[in-house]
Amino acid sequence: MFRMIARRQYRRAWQSMNDHDYQAIIKQLAPDFRVTFQGDTSLGGTRTTRAAMAAWFDRLFRLLPDARFELRQVAVDGPPWNTRIAGLFTIRATTPLGEPYENQFVQFVGLRFGRVSWYEVHEDSLRWWRLCQRLGSNGIKEAVAPPITDAAGV
Repeated sequence: MFRMIARRQYRRAWQSMNDHDYQAIIKQLAPDFRVTFQGDTSLGGTRTTRAAMAAWFDRLFRLLPDARFELRQVAVDGPPWNTRIAGLFTIRATTPLGEPYENQFVQFVGLRFGRVSWYEVHEDSLRWWRLCQRLGSNGIKEAVAPPITDAAGV
């Protein structure tokens, strides 16, 4: 029963992402969360504060203003105090240069009594990096800016 609830909560969270309502995601974070986006890019790094997460989501939606996330597969396991979720996704968007962008990623999530204690995103980082380089060479400096992290003064 709990896994069914967690799966439904996860699907709702991603519907919020498709609505670009990242505050719904931030509200689900535990007080001591950790979020990591793998890769050495403008979206890479780890964040542990809500302010850094909000800045990260703002950057994501500036770089991919019409991003849509298709949840292709989801798996939920574990008890309420240590629930683990794995999601397989396709992201589709139009870049600020008017180019289509598509990539695949997996997200691993840890829940503690329904609150997100951690998650990691593993995307085809070379595809994302190449896009960031094209954007940067066309004057979109944020695409090649340093990652947003807690240490960055956010």
